[in-house]
Amino acid sequence: MLQNNSSAKPRKKLLSPVNAVVLTQFMSAFSDNLNFFIIIGMLKRQGLENPDQAVTYIQIGFLAVFLILAPFVGSFADRNAKSGVLMVGNLFKAAAILLLIFGIHPIFCYAILGIGAVIYSPAKYGILTELTRTEDELLRANSKVEGTTILAILLGTVVGGFLAEYSDLLGLVTCFIVYGLSWALTFLIPKIPGNTQIQYIAAARRFFQDTRALFRHPQAQFSLVATGAFWLTAAVLRIALVAWIPANLGITNTDQQSLIIGSTAIGVVLGSILMPRIIPASKMYLSYYFGFLMVLCVLVTAFMHSLVLSVVMLFLIGVFGGIFLIPMNTILQTVGKDIVGAGKTIAVQNLVENSLTIIGLFIYLYLNTKVPIQFAVVGMGVILLVFILVLLPKLSALKRFDPDEYLKGPHNQPSNNS
Repeated sequence: MLQNNSSAKPRKKLLSPVNAVVLTQFMSAFSDNLNFFIIIGMLKRQGLENPDQAVTYIQIGFLAVFLILAPFVGSFADRNAKSGVLMVGNLFKAAAILLLIFGIHPIFCYAILGIGAVIYSPAKYGILTELTRTEDELLRANSKVEGTTILAILLGTVVGGFLAEYSDLLGLVTCFIVYGLSWALTFLIPKIPGNTQIQYIAAARRFFQDTRALFRHPQAQFSLVATGAFWLTAAVLRIALVAWIPANLGITNTDQQSLIIGSTAIGVVLGSILMPRIIPASKMYLSYYFGFLMVLCVLVTAFMHSLVLSVVMLFLIGVFGGIFLIPMNTILQTVGKDIVGAGKTIAVQNLVENSLTIIGLFIYLYLNTKVPIQFAVVGMGVILLVFILVLLPKLSALKRFDPDEYLKGPHNQPSNNS
């Protein structure tokens, strides 16, 4: 009997902690994008004179919540167990969907959903640094999260487009159920205590000091600008395509539009799969060059009138964008954890990304009233190109960065700000 007990193998968990994070993030992101297209359909059926402009303003309001709460949510993520923070974020998102079901105006509901998203974001990335032990593990975990998140964006976009054509209520109920499943999955993530010494008011006052500290670090600065430029382009392009597809391709149905937009998400999934094979951990700076390929595809796509070629180009935008983005996130998390703390690093990243995206949305609104939609899309490609060119003189700092040496060196000591 003793021999049998000693030889018994421990039962494997159904999901590893990292995979539990990946799955809960997948479900949350799926609902985030499903409800985006449900709201588009609801606004179009309200008979608004310019529903595309209304969608843009709703998106601006959603992002404004990120800016308002940015000084607090990073500290919230670092002070508490990040699995619990994920639960709170999902609860706010589910509450927003309930309000939509009961007929509350989409602008207010989307702002509530924004609160959930801004709470959720620092924890979903910050927890990866707690669940991984090496740079390669962190890179693979990031690749899983980004890849499955984009897959969720793809499926949410497609399913949202179809449901927006046929049943708003079914779409909203689906969102609510999936947010609930995402919330339930967080119970499978280890409850790792946070730093209870963090004081929210004091940490909020230090937020802009943390922002300056990250921007003074050459690799963190590079990553912040690069990821901000990527999400500016991605967010504005998604909204611009809602107007571009009818103008260039003559397709007006929301379900068909969502399928076309989803081709970009498929590309990012493939890019996230290819990235570890193309970009080694010691040469993550190589991802920078894929930004130029992304810009080229955006500029060419603007004047496409062929459905097949448009889908191919949007797919390539996603592939090159995925390869460009994931290493930049990994670099930022590696150095940011030791400079200001994992959660606060993501909060600063959210501040940068959403500030740039709001600026980009206002630029798009202006261009869309002055020039044809094709040139508005070109304008977004040019903005991305400007950011990439601004980063070019700083590329040498990224080339000198070896993550393995960084983690073994004095930088791996905990920050006093964390």
